[in-house]
Amino acid sequence: MRDNLDLKLWQSSTLFCGVDEVGRGALAGPVVAAAVILPPYSEIEGADDSKKLTPLRRLRLEPEIKNRSLAWTVAWASHRFIEQHNIANATFHAMRLAIRRLRIRPGLVMADGWAIPGLGLPCEGIIHGDSLSLSIACASIVAKVWRDRLMTRLSQRYPGYGLARHKGYGTPAHIQALRELGPSPIHRRTFAPVRNLTATPQ
Repeated sequence: MRDNLDLKLWQSSTLFCGVDEVGRGALAGPVVAAAVILPPYSEIEGADDSKKLTPLRRLRLEPEIKNRSLAWTVAWASHRFIEQHNIANATFHAMRLAIRRLRIRPGLVMADGWAIPGLGLPCEGIIHGDSLSLSIACASIVAKVWRDRLMTRLSQRYPGYGLARHKGYGTPAHIQALRELGPSPIHRRTFAPVRNLTATPQ
């Protein structure tokens, strides 16, 4: 990572965590958040926004991140929580849970995108934070690998949708499977592509 916002915070001796989520735009499954506290002046070669990395690269980095972190956690909000509270609230809920589960309480939270409401801790939202902060990038990798593994397991429970391939995102193949099979129990029925396929004609 060429530019790392974490360096200034390490110089100030601030204990902070990076937080990111995955699965916000998927049509099925949970939204997952991870929180990571790295030791000062950490260097994890190749760590970056998880979307920029190959699946193999993420799998290789994930255990290194966990082993080198002072603390890390994963939390999620289910598809039902998303349906009841909307995706924005579900995302913040998962992020808050991840931070509260850390065995070390940070003095500052750095979140990808927007500051997290109702946290009770100082929080800074950083647009494109997963490309600018090593801690947020590591959180994005941990969350992505965790969710991908879950969706692969769920693919065995709900065959025919290709969840192991697209991880619940709205690919053409996924939309076609929805047309043919209808939604599974883990599909987000409030999301337009799913809702439109299940709407009762007037």
